[in-house]
Amino acid sequence: MFPTSTALSAGIRRSRLQIEVIRFYRECCKAIKRKPLETQIRFQQFLRSQFRQHRISPKDHAAIEYLLRRGKKQLETYQSDSIKDITV
Repeated sequence: MFPTSTALSAGIRRSRLQIEVIRFYRECCKAIKRKPLETQIRFQQFLRSQFRQHRISPKDHAAIEYLLRRGKKQLETYQSDSIKDITV
């Protein structure tokens, strides 16, 4: 039997904020899968660039919470069916 993802991370203790960021990233990845196949790569590149662009200290909770709120608003916009492509 293969270990589940929860079994693999059972020894890792994460903060509430870390869990929230991971969930947000997964939600973004799921939203990308609903976009046209030919544009999914550009959406993925954009997502990665946004997360890499904002490398901040894990202890800077205020900045992380701000970026999460801003990211969620962006995600709402990009989830719209009218948005088919993105420029990286």
